[in-house]
Amino acid sequence: MGIGVVSAIGLMRARELTNGCANRFLMLWAERDKVVPFPKATPQDSVDALAVRMLGVLDFVQAERVTERDHMRIELTTQAQGIYSQLYRGELIDDSASERVTALLERRAPMLLRLAMIFALCDLQTQIDVQHIQAAMGWIRHGVESAKFVFDKATDAADSDRTNAAVKRIVDFLRVKGTTTRWQITKECFQGHASKATIDAAIERLLLASPPQITIQPEPRIRCARGRQTNIYALSVGRPVYAVEK
Repeated sequence: MGIGVVSAIGLMRARELTNGCANRFLMLWAERDKVVPFPKATPQDSVDALAVRMLGVLDFVQAERVTERDHMRIELTTQAQGIYSQLYRGELIDDSASERVTALLERRAPMLLRLAMIFALCDLQTQIDVQHIQAAMGWIRHGVESAKFVFDKATDAADSDRTNAAVKRIVDFLRVKGTTTRWQITKECFQGHASKATIDAAIERLLLASPPQITIQPEPRIRCARGRQTNIYALSVGRPVYAVEK
């Protein structure tokens, strides 16, 4: 993933992902598959043909009357309604992705209808048919996969970076401290600025390293004492290495 993608996501605040702003846009991932310093120009005949077709669509929708706030009614055929109904009750409300991605995809249904309407008008039709729904759904699916690829991958990368930093910090802390409790890791090592999830992930990585980089021993407790058992963390015997994932 490019640095630009991670930076862009970093600039996008969490509230923009969930307050109805970001999900108004259909996000599509695209990649350049070749580097051509002097690309071949599109034939003029192709450009002219596209221009003629676009003028035909604009004439069909009476674009010159836009200032009159006129309306052209667009409807779905019976077959298109059936397909849309199935998608609306199924794929268009699928929430199996992460919470962030699901929030970004909340407007899949209206986006599908708008795209299908555009495709119908490009065919000079005022009725959305099956092929228009199917074509629009292709773009929606690409948008869904794009959102998952960009935001879930970026989140995974950010979480991994945080865990890596926490691993190093805990090891350095134990080298100085010798032994420590979980409370001390949270309050003294991180001064309360690391989440429980980040610390849990770092400790788990140190424990699951081969060989394990830390040990956990229950603290001796007074007989009949109440409360949770306190665990003591220490570096394993021998010089540890940072259990950092690349």
